[in-house]
Amino acid sequence: MNSEKTVKNFHSAIIRLASQKLGRRLTKKETEFVTSRGGFLALEMIFDTVNSGDRESVEKYLNSE
Repeated sequence: MNSEKTVKNFHSAIIRLASQKLGRRLTKKETEFVTSRGGFLALEMIFDTVNSGDRESVEKYLNSE
């Protein structure tokens, strides 16, 4: 079972990292892309993708839905 606090902390870490990569706050759509996931595997995948991507690829990824 995933801890709600741990998941929220993971969301925050991803949003912080993505904001740094993009040099701006995330849009509502981009934030929802992250926060709509609650499973650790999905969140790890998002984190890894954001962490390894450049600005353009991160922006495209977060708006892929």
